[in-house]
Amino acid sequence: MQSLKTTLQFAALASLALVSGCAQSNSTRLASRSIEAYCPHLPSLTFSNPVMIAGKAVYEYRVQGNQEPSDSGTMLAVEAPSVATPPSIIAYRLEIDGQEVSVSSGLTGISATRDVVAKLKATIHSQSSGSLFVYGLSTLTITRPGSSTAPVITLPADSNLRILQTNADPKPIRKAEIAVKNNSGAIIQCAETEDDGSFSFQIPKDSGSYSLEIRARANNSRSTAYVLNNPTSNKAHALEMAIDSDADQNDLYLRARVHEDKLLGGAFNILDQLLRAQDYLRSTTEGCNQVGHVNYHEGCSPFTRAPLVKVYWSPGVSPAGYVGTTGPISYYLNGRQELFLQGGMNGNVISSDMDHFDNSVILHEYAHFLEDAFGKPNSPGGTHSGDSIIDPRLAWGEGWATFFQAAVTGDPVYRDTYGTPDCSSSCLGSYFNESLNRAGGAPHGIPSGDIPTLGSLGEGNFREFSVARMLWEVVKPSGGVGSFAEIWRAFTAPGLGMQAVNDPFKSIGRFHHIQTTFRDLASWSEPRLEEEQSVGFTHYATPIELTLGACPSSPISISPVRSFGDNGSFATSDLYRSNHFFRYDHTGGQIFAELFYNKNESNSTDLDLYIYRTRYVFGKSSDILLASGFQGDGCPLRGSSSDLAN
Repeated sequence: MQSLKTTLQFAALASLALVSGCAQSNSTRLASRSIEAYCPHLPSLTFSNPVMIAGKAVYEYRVQGNQEPSDSGTMLAVEAPSVATPPSIIAYRLEIDGQEVSVSSGLTGISATRDVVAKLKATIHSQSSGSLFVYGLSTLTITRPGSSTAPVITLPADSNLRILQTNADPKPIRKAEIAVKNNSGAIIQCAETEDDGSFSFQIPKDSGSYSLEIRARANNSRSTAYVLNNPTSNKAHALEMAIDSDADQNDLYLRARVHEDKLLGGAFNILDQLLRAQDYLRSTTEGCNQVGHVNYHEGCSPFTRAPLVKVYWSPGVSPAGYVGTTGPISYYLNGRQELFLQGGMNGNVISSDMDHFDNSVILHEYAHFLEDAFGKPNSPGGTHSGDSIIDPRLAWGEGWATFFQAAVTGDPVYRDTYGTPDCSSSCLGSYFNESLNRAGGAPHGIPSGDIPTLGSLGEGNFREFSVARMLWEVVKPSGGVGSFAEIWRAFTAPGLGMQAVNDPFKSIGRFHHIQTTFRDLASWSEPRLEEEQSVGFTHYATPIELTLGACPSSPISISPVRSFGDNGSFATSDLYRSNHFFRYDHTGGQIFAELFYNKNESNSTDLDLYIYRTRYVFGKSSDILLASGFQGDGCPLRGSSSDLAN
């Protein structure tokens, strides 16, 4: 007879609502085309009569989420007019690559100069294919690699248009697949970009023309991710250029833009963040199994590389439809190695919610994948928020993911932005801009976001930002009490780590329990206590044995509360204060359970007993096997369920 583990929950009818955020979810598979095999000609082929092809590939991005773009390396800005009565029409004559362009505005004053700024930027984006650099305050110079001369754009000194800031240069496309196709579409050569975005390979010398593709995917010792358009066509995003095969070409320059319909800069930014995460894991766990190494922790297994993950993203597309919902959402599907990122809404990549440059969101979702691959999670997924007391399994999974993005970037701020500065009116903002640092190193109870109640030991186990802050306190660059290798060991240690433990109710309590088996209890005591977190299972999935006999002499006491988002329903009741969760393991067959409590207490609460299946969602009726169902009398629980005998 198969063993069954059930969750026994004592619940009073008080509540806390759960609100939306990123999610892990289940979905049905869509009929899809197979993914093209990774480039077959690696290492690159050599030819007896070759033509050398070399160059560099870069991608543009937006800083701090979806703010100013790095396109062309320059941001144009406006100063206030220097004259009281500016001309009624502001006009500029530009020369770009030998072609004169006229840009003018019929507006007046500062509105006119802003109008001209927008038109200048649009002109530059549409006509320049090289890198844009700044020379002085009134001259822009467009250059192309290999060009000996540079056309100049000159702005009049009295234009009120100033170049106030130079943004970062585009970033290199690193460790990405390169494919060269002939006119028939057959791949005749392969390569991969280097860390600086450079590439070099041979093609056969003939009179034909070929197509060079830099693809947003990688499957090598450093990076294992495909950035694909959708689950149906499974096509990789690619930066393309036609190349000739009659002479060497050593100065090719390919740039994925942020101002174009394909928005290829977004695809390559996603790919680069996942490489960044794997590089971080390798560097922080290197030598962690070698005695004497700075990263050494007994039982630690160094990270080498992750399994391949498929990332689905398209500009202007929300992946909500793939899981039967609506609105903006990014998520990872447990067990599927598939990650879905918000690309915008209904074709809008200017003013909607987009996550392709929200590195916090990208790395957060990738952390769910890493836990799936290395930690065997059992979070129920679903909606959650930084203001709520939620299922500890969910709080652990989301807290770990939010912590991981901070660890990789070295930035404690979690950013989830929407809109861009390209709107005709300001539409840039953020859903989250939350720091994991305690405000000014403030004492307990002061940190912002998801704050556990002072003196409520165990409440932090139910709060996702509390989990994230506690882990950040372990590894933060200044004042951390441990290292990431120590956290990684708790994931992967053979027989003891989160990956090995057969526990259907994993939470930060389980993680602390594992950590204390490796080090003394006091090593993480300060951040644990600051976040009101408890070790083990006292407040969630406490192991019990059912006994027959009279009512116990010390009945359980519950004082239910009403808190944020409370609508009074059972499904939204406060999981920490208004419920108790117990775990009972049995070998199948009939069980009989009774709930006793002191009904004579003043301000007594009517309690009910619910028996859940092992993998349950709190408050979901189909996951409740049995319930007491007696209003005014929680004793006894009577009924039967075939699930209990299977």
